[in-house]
Amino acid sequence: MSEVRSGVIAVLCGVVACSLAPAGASAASAPRPLPLTSGWEIRDEFAAPAPPQPGPPEESEEGQEAPRAPTTLLPPRASQVDEGWRPVRVPSVFDADARPELYGGTLKTYRLKFIAPRTRGFTWAFRFEQARRRSVVSLNGRRIGISVDPYTPFEIAAKGLVPGRINTLTVQVDSRKDPRAPEGWWNWGGITRPVSLVPRGRAHVRDPAFLSDVTCKGRARRCRAGVILDGLLSKLPRERVVRRRGAGSRPVALPQPTLSLRLRAPDGRVTSKRFTLRGSRSSARRLGNLEMRVPAPKLWSPERPQLYDARAVLSYRGRTQQVVRKKIGLRSVKVKRGLLFLNNRQINVRGASMHEDMPGHGAAITGSDMDTMVRELKEVGANITRSHYVLSEPLLSRLDRAGIMVWNQAPVWQRDHGGNLLRYRLERARAVAQVERTVKAARNHPSVITHSVANELTFTPDKKPGTRRFLISASERARDLDPTLPIALDIKGRPGFSEQFTYQRFDIIGINQYFGWYPWVADFATLEPFLLEMRDNYPRHALVMTEFGAEGRPDMAARSAEEKGSYSFQNMHIARTLDVVERLPFLSGAVHWTLREFEIFPGWGGGAPLGPGRNTRHHKGVLTYEGQRKPAWGVLRDRMTRTPLYR
Repeated sequence: MSEVRSGVIAVLCGVVACSLAPAGASAASAPRPLPLTSGWEIRDEFAAPAPPQPGPPEESEEGQEAPRAPTTLLPPRASQVDEGWRPVRVPSVFDADARPELYGGTLKTYRLKFIAPRTRGFTWAFRFEQARRRSVVSLNGRRIGISVDPYTPFEIAAKGLVPGRINTLTVQVDSRKDPRAPEGWWNWGGITRPVSLVPRGRAHVRDPAFLSDVTCKGRARRCRAGVILDGLLSKLPRERVVRRRGAGSRPVALPQPTLSLRLRAPDGRVTSKRFTLRGSRSSARRLGNLEMRVPAPKLWSPERPQLYDARAVLSYRGRTQQVVRKKIGLRSVKVKRGLLFLNNRQINVRGASMHEDMPGHGAAITGSDMDTMVRELKEVGANITRSHYVLSEPLLSRLDRAGIMVWNQAPVWQRDHGGNLLRYRLERARAVAQVERTVKAARNHPSVITHSVANELTFTPDKKPGTRRFLISASERARDLDPTLPIALDIKGRPGFSEQFTYQRFDIIGINQYFGWYPWVADFATLEPFLLEMRDNYPRHALVMTEFGAEGRPDMAARSAEEKGSYSFQNMHIARTLDVVERLPFLSGAVHWTLREFEIFPGWGGGAPLGPGRNTRHHKGVLTYEGQRKPAWGVLRDRMTRTPLYR
């Protein structure tokens, strides 16, 4: 590597050889994904300022949006061609300081020069785990792909990659936010999750999934289990058709790929099976219903998060094309008689939500940050967590190992308010595609117990055609991609609305409620009657209180319990809400909003009086942004730890 110039990194194959061995080679001869972690540079680009950003509605508000002044935006900054580059860490955010004038977003370009590996029989693709918001990817001066989803992973074929030579990857990331798209969290810009170079053989399976299929006749006993394989098999390569001599001169059938699945149980028992796939040379094909039975299954549960080592090897014409390694779990999640069951045991979840947002890193959280987040959930006694978008792969893996369940949610939040994006066919299609990518990104993880397709849309989807069409399409797509889990929808809690028949498409209703906090539901005493009414309207749905809470502002910490925003009010409000939850056995649980504070739209009050300074901090967390415990942390911990998971 002495010939590699300064500023250029060599992408090495690490543990395994990059070139394929002859026919019959072992699985170890396939190249592994190659992380692109160092050598990145960044520069500012000239860009028009983002349009004025209207404030998003409060959590449960609709039609009562208070006017807000748009934030002041930084002027655009010019840069010279091939100048102004500076080193940058990837993943990272543009600026970890949530200054109000930065919320609208800006435009920057990342650059990486690297020497690509030499391989035989493989092409490559760039995989981005997340880049916010719009990303234009170019290789060696040629545009190769675009992503417009700021929250889910995406892959772009590395067309034009030159093996053994210097290649230049550029990623123009535009974080300027569409003012019509409401979001209740800070607009972090940047390549916020890892980037890697992933191999693609002559045949490969995109978005491979190992889905748990478990049925128990007893309470986590007498269980039968299997693993369902899903994914999209690539179009097979076109090859010369050989014909037999003789009458008819019929073509000889060309070979099909095979997929070998091997599971190693926690006790060391190995189960394996080989499948012959049905590929096509004209188009990609779904794998179909491939299932392998698993004898004497070791089930995953919060108190015993047992994981299997899974390895799938895809071969074509006697050569290994793809190797997928995962840690998976076997568990059953069902809704029966309007209640939530895990491994045929009725559960009563308690937890706290989170945002991937940590001091100094913003949304580009590190492994140490993830360890801290999981530790904080365990310390507060949570057995479930929730976020407004799919959590990162390494964080989900940590939650698998920790036995903390996950409410997986697509970031489709209040999109039928204000500009009402869901009335447009293109915007509905984009929202459904975002649901699809969210499900695919999380469905391998046993900690994930439901997929929620949206959060806080209209109170009356039956009367809003665009919303109804989206919800029907999104529920069908989520259920098709993961038929092993119940599908959820998170709604706003407010009394006075009749049963919505659109909700019959879902198994779980998440109820976000702020009774006794926001002025439109000021009387806390009406919470319990409202929940009873919800059970009456939806007796077959599992009901979970997916949000509740109150701001606890450090500047109001010592104020009286009568003042919203004080620590005493936050304590009292959490306690009285959980009192109601504990009295209603038809509720399958409650999730506090949130565990830790996070950055939010400038001018946020959240139901409390505006404080001094920026007001870019969401204060409903029981931990401060820096991780200090508020008194409410102890209240939440005591209630959660004394509530058993199983009923």
